[in-house]
Amino acid sequence: MAGIISKRNCQSVIINGMPNHIHFLIRVAPSICFSDLVHDLKLGGTHYIKAHIEQFIKFDGWGREYAVFSCSASDRTNIISYIKNQESHHIGMSSKDELRHFCDLAGIDYYEM
Repeated sequence: MAGIISKRNCQSVIINGMPNHIHFLIRVAPSICFSDLVHDLKLGGTHYIKAHIEQFIKFDGWGREYAVFSCSASDRTNIISYIKNQESHHIGMSSKDELRHFCDLAGIDYYEM
C-alpha cells in the first residue's frame, strides 16, 4: 500500500491497523482525489491479499465505508502515536465507535452505511 501511495505522488508517513480496518497518515499531493486514492488502495490491497491468501483467510472484502480527515502539522506526532498503538485503542472500542468518535471530534455527522 505504501508503494501505491508513492506512485500517486504522495508520501506514506505511517500505516497500521487492526484485522477489520487500516489507518494511514499520508502527505497527500494537492492534485489527488481522495476517493480515487482509496479505490487504488483497496484494489492494490485486494491483489496483495489474493497473492497471499494463506495469511488472510478471514478476509471477505473491503467495506463500503471510509473516512478521510486532514490534520495540522502540530497534530502529526499525536496521530502517529495513535496509529502505532491501534491495538490498545480497540480494547474497549469497536471500529465503528472509533469512527463515530473521530466524526464527533471533527464536528461532522456520522452516517451508517
